[in-house]
Amino acid sequence: MQTRFLFLMASVMLVDLAITGIFIAVSGRLEVLGTHIFMNVLVLGAGSALGGWRMFAPVQALLCGNGDFPRAQATIEALPGRACAWVVACTVGYCVLAFSLGVFMPDNGARQTLSSDVAIAGVAWFGFLYALYYGFYVYFAVSDFVYDLKFHLSAKGFVFRPGSARFVHKLLMVFGVASVIPSALIALDLSVFRELRAAQGLTVEQTIFLDLLASAFLITVSLFFVTRSLVRPINALMARMDASADSRLDVRAPVMSSDELGVLAERFNQMLDGLRDREFIRETFGRYVPKKVAATLLDQKGMLEPHLQTATILFADIEGFTKIVESHPPGTVLRMLNEYFSTAIEPINRMGGVVNQFQGDAMLVTFNVPVEDPSHADNAVAAALEIQQAVAGKRFAGIPLRARIGINTGEVIAGTVGSDDRLNYTVHGDAVNVAARLEALNKDLGTQVLVSGTTVEAMTNSVPLRSVGDIAVRGRSDRVATYTLDAPNTVDAEAEAGHRSLPPTETKRA
Repeated sequence: MQTRFLFLMASVMLVDLAITGIFIAVSGRLEVLGTHIFMNVLVLGAGSALGGWRMFAPVQALLCGNGDFPRAQATIEALPGRACAWVVACTVGYCVLAFSLGVFMPDNGARQTLSSDVAIAGVAWFGFLYALYYGFYVYFAVSDFVYDLKFHLSAKGFVFRPGSARFVHKLLMVFGVASVIPSALIALDLSVFRELRAAQGLTVEQTIFLDLLASAFLITVSLFFVTRSLVRPINALMARMDASADSRLDVRAPVMSSDELGVLAERFNQMLDGLRDREFIRETFGRYVPKKVAATLLDQKGMLEPHLQTATILFADIEGFTKIVESHPPGTVLRMLNEYFSTAIEPINRMGGVVNQFQGDAMLVTFNVPVEDPSHADNAVAAALEIQQAVAGKRFAGIPLRARIGINTGEVIAGTVGSDDRLNYTVHGDAVNVAARLEALNKDLGTQVLVSGTTVEAMTNSVPLRSVGDIAVRGRSDRVATYTLDAPNTVDAEAEAGHRSLPPTETKRA
């Protein structure tokens, strides 16, 4: 990096050599080349490189691993301006020396004919002109270099902040140098400095041609770096925006510019930080609250108004859980529960259900609440069947299990309950109680899945169900039409022997 920077500083020597070449080509004064090259290399080349080496020292120390980042960052932000100022100083000294020695006016007789006012004004004007063009070139060349330098350091974990520069100032500088200055140069050469140009051996046509060629060359070379230094931060930010549009929130836009483009990059990073925080909250929230409930809460700014909704309730429990707890260590029981719930929740999520509560070994699952689902009854029964199939023949922490499930459809009140500082989203109503009672009746009937008649009526898919008749349910005066869903058993034959068989009944299809 240091070598590249020093080359950029010294490259003003090459730019000046090209300008001198244009002067020689237009005027035919080849004799100026020898003295010019000596001063060019000594003042512009060596002087600019020496100053660049000194001002780059804090950055080089950071690159070598033993520098102070705040100091290096301040140097990097000021590098284009400092490089420009130093080159301007070297250029002014070079111009004063060159005109004093008559490098561009080798004819002594012609020099003697010039009035002192014109000579002094000429030295001042051309010194200003050279300094402006060379400073302009170096400012944007170093600005482009700073982009790569910041990118290199950002990859190592250093974070830059935007500076106080303004994008409009750069545009005004480009406009002035690219349009105003060339016009002023030609106008002054044809009026105030016409005598000076004649002393250089230039005709009016040669003067205009020289001004146009030199300005075009300097502006073309400079605009290459101008374009890169202005456009590359925009392209980098757009690339990060495109990546974030693909849901990649881990991207970060390095702050490559010290103007408003740098502010935009920083604001973009702050926006992504906010999105990552929101996603983290959503993911974390979804581990303790059902993901669909969490998403609804975030979308509705934390407000879930209570409402009456027809829903299908699935209540699932582990058979013989009390005996399992008594006969196994706590750690084993916890592993068993985690493995079982992970297995059972997968089909529930796929079928659009929401696990509202874990109650020990039991789950309260809702379909059609809080997210509407026109096939809630079918999906609840399908989820129950898949849970039974997933549990069958599988051991959880080495323990064989069998799940009992009750399903019922009816109206529920859905909403948040609790205190001001702690709330819980849940459902209440007779439909929930019936689902829980049906789950418990599996123990008496020797079944695994019991489905109420209201759920069967709401179903649209054909599923083999066996009616077990109208059953009295605790807490209700009327009996509940009940059906069972044949499901595989998950325990051994000895465990099966303790279950009472169902009376033969007619197979019913929903």
